[in-house]
Amino acid sequence: MNGLRPVIEFMTWNFAILAADQIINSAAKMLQMSGGQFSCPIIFRSNNGSAGQLAATHSQSFEAFYGNIPGLKVISISTPYDAKGLLKSAIRDDDPVVFMESEVMYSDTGEVPEEEYLIPIGVADIKREGKDVTIVSYNKMMKVALESADILAQQGIEAEVIDLRTIRPMDYTTVINSVKKTNRLVIEEK
Repeated sequence: MNGLRPVIEFMTWNFAILAADQIINSAAKMLQMSGGQFSCPIIFRSNNGSAGQLAATHSQSFEAFYGNIPGLKVISISTPYDAKGLLKSAIRDDDPVVFMESEVMYSDTGEVPEEEYLIPIGVADIKREGKDVTIVSYNKMMKVALESADILAQQGIEAEVIDLRTIRPMDYTTVINSVKKTNRLVIEEK
């Protein structure tokens, strides 16, 4: 890693749509357009998705939008622990990274070690082991996924819960291996 890495913070991804041209057509394609000579190590960070009592122009979710852009990495976190580890990995990455957080989760608390740690981009986290059904989610919907697993457990159904954490690159291997075990897949999305 050479020098400082820029972290661009937007008020919300809803308003950052004005910067989509620069994110999609410049940052995401810099490596390809320069014939591999120039990378674009930059993080675009903001809150994403619906929040309490906000208008329609403040409640859009952009994971799928940016997740379909070649050249971008897209992170959508669900815990304070993951936020620190993935943001530190994003800063060290040579590709542009879109970092999405849920505004309604900003008051969430959780264990975050003071020491340095990194979470690899593109690696999902199995939050709960199970054998009967696989539940996949990310961001604030992880709370719903874990609540769903608790309800199923009361009925004797063991749900495996996977937090994608990274939308692009997506960890298909973890999801596929879980579905091979459970033979059932439920995706909980906002």
